[in-house]
Amino acid sequence: MGTYLAKVKAVKRVGHIIIDFLAQIEDFQKKLWLKKKFVVETNWCMTLDRIDESFWPEIIANPAQIQEWIEMYAIDEVEGDLTTVGWTNPPTVEFLRQNQNLVVDTKHFSTDFKDRLVASIEDLDEQTDGLMVNGDNFHALNIMKAKQVNSIDCVYIDPPYNANSSEILYKNTFKHSAWLSLMHNRLTVSKSFMKERAVLVCAIDEVEQERLGMLLNEVYPTENLEKTCVTVVHNPSGQQGDNFSATHEYAYFVYPVPGRSIAEQLRENPEDWDKRGLRDVTGNESLRSAAKTCFYPILIKNGKVIGFGDVCDDNYHPPINVIRNDGIIEVYPIDPQGIERKWRFGRETVPSIQDQLIANYIKNRNVWDIQRLKKSFNFKTVWQAPKYSANNYGTQILNQMFYSSPFTYPKSIYTVMDCIFAGSNGNKEARILDFFAGSGTTGHAVIEQNRLDNGNRKYILVEMGTYFNTATHPRIKKTVYSSDWKDGKPTSRDTGVSHIMKYFSLEDFHD
Repeated sequence: MGTYLAKVKAVKRVGHIIIDFLAQIEDFQKKLWLKKKFVVETNWCMTLDRIDESFWPEIIANPAQIQEWIEMYAIDEVEGDLTTVGWTNPPTVEFLRQNQNLVVDTKHFSTDFKDRLVASIEDLDEQTDGLMVNGDNFHALNIMKAKQVNSIDCVYIDPPYNANSSEILYKNTFKHSAWLSLMHNRLTVSKSFMKERAVLVCAIDEVEQERLGMLLNEVYPTENLEKTCVTVVHNPSGQQGDNFSATHEYAYFVYPVPGRSIAEQLRENPEDWDKRGLRDVTGNESLRSAAKTCFYPILIKNGKVIGFGDVCDDNYHPPINVIRNDGIIEVYPIDPQGIERKWRFGRETVPSIQDQLIANYIKNRNVWDIQRLKKSFNFKTVWQAPKYSANNYGTQILNQMFYSSPFTYPKSIYTVMDCIFAGSNGNKEARILDFFAGSGTTGHAVIEQNRLDNGNRKYILVEMGTYFNTATHPRIKKTVYSSDWKDGKPTSRDTGVSHIMKYFSLEDFHD
């Protein structure tokens, strides 16, 4: 018995030694992981219109930059005519003047050139339209945190789904807990980036959808936030399973309440528009007495709404129409029976919908009334439209830009555009953060949305994969130059945008 106990004590002593040794190794690895990573290299991409012409001779004389233009934009295929300067190698200054959406990448130039170029642009940070970081997103978020605190209007992320078709490789078999740890660390850090009324949008599929929902409840526990899970039909043909054919994925929206935080969706098809009277029509709640600020004249002239009068005194009881000496007609919310009702909008808010109001002449009554033609509505919780197809507007778009895409399941550009538009509440000046940038769809979507509505949105993208240099970053440079591509070549060279983008690489953990 004594020999047995001695052996147990010996094993226990050795066990403690081993445990202490392993703990030291793990603590050292943790310190290495948490060590602030250095910025290895910083560069800039700028369209020619943002660069003073005094730098152009040096750009023309740089064969690496010229070769990138040829490979990326097929610029050598531009032929000259009576109004167009044709391509020559090297190009002429006049050629550059006619192609100012060409993107100059400072990685091709000396440090001296880069320093002089950066110094030549006044208030460069404010002029910069996008920031891209090549590095682990946990370290990237921590290194940017101090400068970007409370600066982001919308966080959009499309994290790895941990799906069976593309499993994440972990050191153990606790896949769900490891995935949750991955997400928890990054979501927690990113909270400090967000403004008070910022919105988080997170795409996800069925594998982690439920767990993500619980995680979001933990990370965003405040009573002033609401969480909505939107269903997106991204694969209309369906992905075959044993019992069901899956056609959808999800997007969680976490947004402040009360008040409007999610933009309305503009419906493009006139058949989906809503045309209704602006006057409340039934019930006691529609009466004038129910809302004093909703009884006022709407002014029309030559059949168009031109403005609004003041809220009427309680003792004033006009007819439905009052024709003034200047030809302006005052229209009041009075029904055919002569009952004083109210407009659906108060006097303070009705100017915001003036462009939606229609003056309607009712011939058999010889009176004017007001209708509202509503083209925008709350986004539905099920998004189902051809434009959300990940194959047609995700994979195929990338294949046209790069011949073939290294990404198996890129998002539809329109899915991301709608997520960003909704999540930033339609703000044309919004700042968007995506720390799972992948193929760069978010940056592409921001640039494309700015093209459509002349916005000034800015983006921050973080991606650690090696494809940052072969797909993510080049995609943004291609998107800036042209909106349309086929077989890796631009099909519309006149759709480029003025752009400055900063990008840098972080020290790798293994370094």
